[in-house]
Amino acid sequence: MLFPSVAFLWLFLPIVLLVHAPLLRASVTLANIFLLVSSLFFYWWGSEELVLLLTVSVIIDYMAADLANIARRRGRMGIVKGCVAASIIANVGLLGWFKYAGFFAETVNNLSGMFGGGSVVVPTIVLPIGISFFTFQSMSYTFDVAAGRLEPVSDPLRLLLYVSLFPQLIAGPIVRARDVKEQLGLRSVGFEELGNGFARFCWGIAKKILIADAVAPLVEAAYAAENPTMLTAWIAGFGYAVQIYFDFSGYSDMAIGLGQMLGFTFPENFNRPYFASTITDFWRRWHMTLSTWFRDYLYIPLGGSRNGRWKTYRNLIIVFLVTGFWHGAAWTFVLWGAWHGAALLVERRFGVSAESRHPLLRVWTLLVVVFGWILFASPDLTTAGNLFVAAFTPSLAVPTSVANAFTPLAATALFGGLIISALPDVYRPVRLLPVRGWQGDTVRLALYLVAVPLVGVRVLSQVYTPFLYFQF
Repeated sequence: MLFPSVAFLWLFLPIVLLVHAPLLRASVTLANIFLLVSSLFFYWWGSEELVLLLTVSVIIDYMAADLANIARRRGRMGIVKGCVAASIIANVGLLGWFKYAGFFAETVNNLSGMFGGGSVVVPTIVLPIGISFFTFQSMSYTFDVAAGRLEPVSDPLRLLLYVSLFPQLIAGPIVRARDVKEQLGLRSVGFEELGNGFARFCWGIAKKILIADAVAPLVEAAYAAENPTMLTAWIAGFGYAVQIYFDFSGYSDMAIGLGQMLGFTFPENFNRPYFASTITDFWRRWHMTLSTWFRDYLYIPLGGSRNGRWKTYRNLIIVFLVTGFWHGAAWTFVLWGAWHGAALLVERRFGVSAESRHPLLRVWTLLVVVFGWILFASPDLTTAGNLFVAAFTPSLAVPTSVANAFTPLAATALFGGLIISALPDVYRPVRLLPVRGWQGDTVRLALYLVAVPLVGVRVLSQVYTPFLYFQF
């Protein structure tokens, strides 16, 4: 069930909000049970019996964390490590089979074919929506309990609710148990929470429908061009930069807004990433919940930056290779992670700090990010290579398919998205929406009187696409 769908907007969401608020006033337990049933139904709508995988992941981590907590209190650190290992093996095993089994089989076949060997059967597996997100959330609970950073929850259903909460279940932000544990037991919803959450949700859906989806046909045409030119390559890079940012940050805005309407406070996931002055700064602003997850649960356990330059470089490369592979089962994603990891190493080597503001560093950052998106979005390495070459081959020609896709709507979305991305923080709509005063009122009026009706028309005509991060 997609957020911009008629079923969600005019049926599922109104029912949930109308039932949840009075239940919460009567009993948080009843409200939690209702939210759990609603969230599992939401996931079942799109994945059917695969909802059992989510439940299995939670049960494993509930037992692993509980046992680790008992063992830690008794000083049995060997058992604690065993529980953490069990959580990793179970969750990464699920992730590995459903997301990467086909990729590994195809890689083995390609290598075997090069040396005249046989082949293995490539399994046909349905990828559970959001598996990369809910396995990471479930594992983080075990990690935090095992480390003594979090007391275990007493009720497994409450843990299942935390992992399966429908606003953030499919594509984040990656919420940790310690972020919402108290809210699962005590929260309230009033007119202020409903109003602010609704405004944030509307802003997110407007970003998705009016910008990301509007520029999508142009981006698709650029990547599908058989003989890309210089303009095609730059349209592909900047177009996808706009599409993925407004698509993914739009989802995060919707998730945060829905959370507010249900009494939850979810962490922010983006902070003007294209305003970053260095690649280090970019990763402090882009998909922040994933960046901090890898920092806390992979980079620091590997040693972080504590054991000298070369081990720090090793740790960074490992983290970014894993980050790339987390995004998808393809070499383009792996190389995208390596690309950003290498850029970070360059900045470390030359002593560039995240706070540096030199204009040339901004150019460097922009080029690394945009060409990184070409790698990320390309269906294969050949397409990415052709676009890289075309980007530096002077030509004013544009393939007919790209020219036809460069409609007034796509052009407005592209340039409008770039302008909004560069707005100073004080003028960002997401900052102004909750503000009481003429600035906030103006933004809300523009949103409700112009953007929301346009969104409604496109939703009713079903002119929207699935979220890009659904595939991850």
